[in-house]
Amino acid sequence: MLGGLSTRLALDINPIPNTGKLGKLSLQTAIVLLGFTLGLDRLISVSADYGAIVAVYVIGTLVLGYGLLRLIRTDEVEGFLLTGGTAICGGTAIATLAPLMDAKPHQFAVATALVFLLNVVALFVFPYIGVWLEMSQETFGAWVALAIHDTSSVVATAAIYGEEAAEVATTVKLGRTLWLVPIAFAVSVMYRQGSAKIRVPLFVLLFVAAAVFSSFLPLTEAINSGLALTSKVLLVIALGMIGLEINRETLAQLSLRSVAFGVGLWLLVVPFALVLVMFV
Repeated sequence: MLGGLSTRLALDINPIPNTGKLGKLSLQTAIVLLGFTLGLDRLISVSADYGAIVAVYVIGTLVLGYGLLRLIRTDEVEGFLLTGGTAICGGTAIATLAPLMDAKPHQFAVATALVFLLNVVALFVFPYIGVWLEMSQETFGAWVALAIHDTSSVVATAAIYGEEAAEVATTVKLGRTLWLVPIAFAVSVMYRQGSAKIRVPLFVLLFVAAAVFSSFLPLTEAINSGLALTSKVLLVIALGMIGLEINRETLAQLSLRSVAFGVGLWLLVVPFALVLVMFV
């Protein structure tokens, strides 16, 4: 991710065409492959254990975001986009909510760039915090699934910590992603975009299907290892493509209020998520 970002800022052009589509496809394929190594029993167990915590986190973050928006008084659309991205699934939530709110291109770009920059920080910092706090694989995976914006960075950060952390993080994060459906519906009603089509992402359904398949037709250890390695490679590609999407123009549009809001909200929800997974 950092390499892609540095390359784009240095050249001021994107050297690889269609990075958005390539990164999205790589990430979604990586997640589906991870489903084969997880199994249905583990998927159900983790979902049941953390379903209520995810709900509390999402609703709590939306409330915190609304309060902070009133305090800082940043651009309302940018604030709502950043709140949705922080609460649910980063760039995916922003891309879904932006047309429902009639967001202008620069508002969408600012929110997306800020979220991706915070993802870079999390990728480097969170594993050290996990080691410092002596967090278990499961606890760390659940924490990053809540506290980090985008699925790609969630899975990548958890994978640095360990395979079990990556499995837990992926499952909890996809459960958090499903909150996009009711939130997007609520926003479409508020902004009178009733004709907008809101769907559950296909890769989430394929991830569940892969877990079910591996439970009824267990794969050999060699195949599981190959799928896990392929998933990691695709995840690295996805991170690189994300870095290439951030350009100089977008960074120049970041205002002090928007940065203060995005960073401030994130600094509030990171310890909030930690308390939820460690003590609730």
